[in-house]
Formats: sequence, structure tokens, C-alpha cells
Amino acid sequence: MTSENDSLETAAQGLQDAQDALHAARRNLTEATLNAYASGETVARIAERTGRTTTDIWNTLAVHGITRSTHLNGSRSTT
Repeated sequence: MTSENDSLETAAQGLQDAQDALHAARRNLTEATLNAYASGETVARIAERTGRTTTDIWNTLAVHGITRSTHLNGSRSTT
């Protein structure tokens, strides 16, 4: 192979490695978000700590069956 072909394969592998790292980071953030919420942290505080919006946090929670309406009993803040 020429160095040009090696360069292309190296770049493609670099992209794959970056995508794998991004997916792992997203899984870790999701797990940490769920744990923080389960420990009683408000959505607003989780958003503040992660640099995300409250909508982002609610979307993460919703994927796991946790919605604003499931916690309207006053035990947790919905903001």
C-alpha cells in the first residue's frame, strides 16, 4: 500500500475510535444523570452541573421512563 492509502485508513480508524469514545461518554453521562436524579438531585441542578439544559436532562430521563408527570406528587422539583 502507498502512504496515501495508509493515511486514509488511519483517518478512518481515528474517526471510528472517536465515535466509540463519544458513545462511551454518552453512556457514562446517562448513567451519572440517572444516579444523580435517583439520589434526589433536581433536574435543574443536574443541568447546571453538566452544562446541559433542563430539557436535555428531561429527555435523558424520559428515555428511561421518568417524566415530569411521574413526579408531580411534590417529592421532586420538576425544574
